[in-house]
Amino acid sequence: MNKIYQKSFPGGKNAGFTLIELLVVVLIIGILSAIALPQYENAVEKSRAAEAIMTLKALRDQQAFCLLEHPDGDGCMQGDEGNNLFSSANIALQSTHSPMCDYGTTAGPATKNFEYWADGQYIMAIRRPCNKYTLETTAYQSNYADASVNNIVCGNDSEASKDWCKILGF
Repeated sequence: MNKIYQKSFPGGKNAGFTLIELLVVVLIIGILSAIALPQYENAVEKSRAAEAIMTLKALRDQQAFCLLEHPDGDGCMQGDEGNNLFSSANIALQSTHSPMCDYGTTAGPATKNFEYWADGQYIMAIRRPCNKYTLETTAYQSNYADASVNNIVCGNDSEASKDWCKILGF
């Protein structure tokens, strides 16, 4: 006579998971992902800001070199297409003609995450989309006595958005 062997637990139950056990596992995974995803978003944003800070410092240094070559400041700020700080900078910025942010000045080059522009007082990185935050450094040709060329300043653009500057450590 053939016997059918079944794996069973004490009490005669067949092997398997109950619906309650599966729901508990799904609940635990949901709680862990609810904690992990915001932390991941913050870490990614910190790396994007670090990239913008490095680019701002490189633009600031490029402007200093330009001012040594051209004491009158010609071509050392944002200006005409062929003669400006961005065209003379040896930095991989992709030029764009469709700016997403309007700060009352000519749009500068942009990357996927930031738009850059320079004027007589600041060199800025504006986070796309525009309601997040800006990073800025004082330009070398600034005439403001209280301005420091070694600082990067963060500013939130919207009261409704997260306090990105605090998250980024500013």
